[in-house]
Amino acid sequence: VGVMTLRFSGTTSATLSYTVNGVGVTKQIQRQVFSTQPACSFTSASRAGATNYQDLWWIPTESGWGINITHQGNILFATLFVYNPGGRDTWYVASALNRQADGSYLGDLYQTTGPVFNASPWGSVGLATVGSMRLRFSGGESGLLTYNVGGTSVSKSIQRQVFATPPTVCQ
Repeated sequence: VGVMTLRFSGTTSATLSYTVNGVGVTKQIQRQVFSTQPACSFTSASRAGATNYQDLWWIPTESGWGINITHQGNILFATLFVYNPGGRDTWYVASALNRQADGSYLGDLYQTTGPVFNASPWGSVGLATVGSMRLRFSGGESGLLTYNVGGTSVSKSIQRQVFATPPTVCQ
């Protein structure tokens, strides 16, 4: 549907430019900080012992859905992309999965609505709590994703998605 370009002007800001069906958009973006930021580096070693879970996660035999996790301090921010019962792409957001005493991360799951992608000025965004999400990691390369939306519960074993080598590991 289009092309996207990121041009970084430092470690905390960038210019995002993209087109969707011929409509161009350019935005100045900045890193979102919500807790202590991790230090990330490339590695050729196993990530099994990693305790920072910032990455893309999925099930290789179920290509087409997944979860993006940003990990800062004891908080995870996650975006879950799945398909609804009608086959439409659907995004959910868990903006504060807090570390629990048992080591898992738990929080509310939201669905958002907002203006069209090229709106200027940008309008308000709607936020509706639709359920909850829990992530429990059995190591740095695998975990269990459990979430519920509207009374339907889903539980899936997930693993880090490696799409380039060497992959990164964060501290």
